[in-house]
Amino acid sequence: RPCACLGCLATGRVVSVHVVINFVAADGKSWERWAVLREGREISCAAEGCESFELFQRGDDPNKFMFLERWASLEEHHHNMATNIVASGHLQKVLPLLNGPIDNGVVGLR
Repeated sequence: RPCACLGCLATGRVVSVHVVINFVAADGKSWERWAVLREGREISCAAEGCESFELFQRGDDPNKFMFLERWASLEEHHHNMATNIVASGHLQKVLPLLNGPIDNGVVGLR
């Protein structure tokens, strides 16, 4: 399904993939976690096919974070994860700061 955001409607572009990733930082690690997540955001923003990449922190729980990403294709998202996040060692910097598993998935507009 094509993206229906104002930017895509105005430019006529079709965005095929929206990805949501939720994280919970270990207690007392939220500020350290914020810096590492921002670093990952910057890495991904520079990747081929990344059209938008936002990082949010919950107001009611400072240990909860969310990435909201838009990619030109699922393949480009997967390539970024494999090459820029996993193989570079960045994911290994994130994992010790977590409390629980990463919750992620591709979402569609309805």
